[in-house]
Amino acid sequence: MPKNSKAVTITDGPAEQMVVKDLETLRMLTDPLRLQILELMSQPHTVKEVALALKTPPTKLYYHVGLMEERGLIRVVETRVISGIIEKKYQVSAKQFKVDGALLRVGKENEEGLLGILRGVMDGVAQDIQQGLERGLIQAGEDAPRHRRLMFGRSIFNLAPTQAEELNRKFQALLEEYGHDNTDPQAGPYSVLIIFHTHSQGGVEVD
Repeated sequence: MPKNSKAVTITDGPAEQMVVKDLETLRMLTDPLRLQILELMSQPHTVKEVALALKTPPTKLYYHVGLMEERGLIRVVETRVISGIIEKKYQVSAKQFKVDGALLRVGKENEEGLLGILRGVMDGVAQDIQQGLERGLIQAGEDAPRHRRLMFGRSIFNLAPTQAEELNRKFQALLEEYGHDNTDPQAGPYSVLIIFHTHSQGGVEVD
């Protein structure tokens, strides 16, 4: 620890889940930059550390971090006073953010709900993939090592309701199997995006 420094740490970790119930907080989750900040803050980081990872000036992030803290998406888990200057480390407030179903209803009164989330997530994923390709962390092509290979695609299946339920359960079980904390020193972050839904042109409408 540097000279003339004093640290205060919060020992309890993030909650398992946080339910987002208002549009203002939802907007935080539809902004690509804020999504990147949240992903990095799955572990404690200072704003300067996040700025270094995102290759952007810290001054560009302080405003966003302040709003995210105000909305309860992140929290201060460590403060350190170094030569009279307070340095803060932030971490996500919850391991998973779940959106209240009422905000996902499609209609003129809620045009920023589900579509806003999808646009924000897709934009964030596209930016992350581009940065990964530029840095060589992601490689395209069948000859790329599997642990670096970019996998993406869209498939349409003809499934009976029982088969759709089974596939849904398998997706969930797979995420739970690999979603726990990994203590392997070679472990690193991987991103998985799964969207599974009845096709809009399926021809069967349910009241």
